[in-house]
Amino acid sequence: MGTLAGHVVPGVFFVIYGIWWSFISIWSHLKRGGAKTSHPTVAYSKKRRECGGNAGGGPALSFALYKQERREHEVSQRSWIPQPFCTPVPLEPIVKVFCSVVGIMVECVDIVTDPATSRTYPKLYTVTNPDGSFNDLSQLQHITMYSAFALSGLVDLLILCVRCPDHTSQVFLALAFLVEGALFHFHTGGMTPLSTQLHVTLTIIIFLCSLFVLFRVWFPTSYLVNTGFGLTMTLQGTWFIQVGDILYGGRYLSVVGGGDTEQMELHEHGQVTMATTTMHGMENARVGPHNGGDHNDIMFASALLTWHLIAVVLFALVEWVVVSRVYGCWRRRRSRAVKLTADVEGSGDQVGEEEKLMEDVTVMRDADL
Repeated sequence: MGTLAGHVVPGVFFVIYGIWWSFISIWSHLKRGGAKTSHPTVAYSKKRRECGGNAGGGPALSFALYKQERREHEVSQRSWIPQPFCTPVPLEPIVKVFCSVVGIMVECVDIVTDPATSRTYPKLYTVTNPDGSFNDLSQLQHITMYSAFALSGLVDLLILCVRCPDHTSQVFLALAFLVEGALFHFHTGGMTPLSTQLHVTLTIIIFLCSLFVLFRVWFPTSYLVNTGFGLTMTLQGTWFIQVGDILYGGRYLSVVGGGDTEQMELHEHGQVTMATTTMHGMENARVGPHNGGDHNDIMFASALLTWHLIAVVLFALVEWVVVSRVYGCWRRRRSRAVKLTADVEGSGDQVGEEEKLMEDVTVMRDADL
């Protein structure tokens, strides 16, 4: 990940993952009618007691409630929420395994340049060099991180085929985020203060993701928990991209001089252009890999993090409005379709009754004759 692409690719993945989780959380919440009950088993057990169990509600009603309770219990054991389309297909675990395997394959291959011929060729990554010394172990950490998420996806698929202990899926997803957070926490050694702060804030966000996954063990259908998990993953993705842009974007802004009128230098891939502007309180501010020890860099990075947080929360609000409108339109169209089908079936039954009555009249008339 020591490149811009190495931060952008996982960042885009986590942004898509977080937006998907926010959408599916809102959709599931609306589908349940906005129920305040946090655990489905408690809700259906209460409904069964209200129906009188096997005696008062009848065996058919009791069996239907049992099947619904069992289905909701199985869904609550998973680390993902089934999508509203192609429900039998475990889409999220499959995508998780696929993206993790692609990340592992990318990290396992190095692009090496031959100094004699200036030709580039792929080379398999090795932990040690030919002389026995360690190679760049950052790739080993990245492979470990991707492997943890691949293992989580494989466990998600395994519990669909084999009976496992309760909450196994959530535990392995939380473990994947804990592995990612631990690797990033110990990845900050020898970095500049700016780079250290960027990675520490990213580590905090990752641990928050793990915390929300553990909350889902007790509150699997809670809208706040599920949406909070989606928001933290989205924030992790946007901050991944921002960190890569700051450290490896090859573009930074430095303000030199003092007073109200200052000279701004825009450095982009070694080219420098000058522009005059009026700024206050931004003296000697520079964001980028060339000056990671300036306190203004750290202050600006902190402001960027708060802007990302506000933007993610506002996006979640807009997403709620859009999804609720779409869900409302879908429910109304579905209700009209069901009503139309019922009317057609009712008219068909009425026509059938009239034909049967005419047949009876004909039989009675023939009998009289």
